[in-house]
Amino acid sequence: MAIKPIDLQTNIAQIIEVARGEHARNAAVVEQQHILSKESQEKTNIQKEKVEENKKAERTIILNEEKQFKKGKQFKEGEKKEKQEQPEVLEDTKIGRIIDVKK
Repeated sequence: MAIKPIDLQTNIAQIIEVARGEHARNAAVVEQQHILSKESQEKTNIQKEKVEENKKAERTIILNEEKQFKKGKQFKEGEKKEKQEQPEVLEDTKIGRIIDVKK
């Protein structure tokens, strides 16, 4: 079976159409991969931001707890000092409150 020139002319036109279809299909695949990579990058950025926000929140919570602990500790130490500085005064109802001083 021999190929005639008319057959070649028909095949060349068909080959051009097939090439356009293949090129469009390949471009669509590349574009789809590009879109998926963008979405993936956006998701990772969002996750990183959430993690950073959580870390900041944890830091502030820990700092607040430490401040409260220190304040409570200082308050307790202050109460202990006040108790030590003030001698205990024993009150007896039998003893009067008026003191007479004679020269």
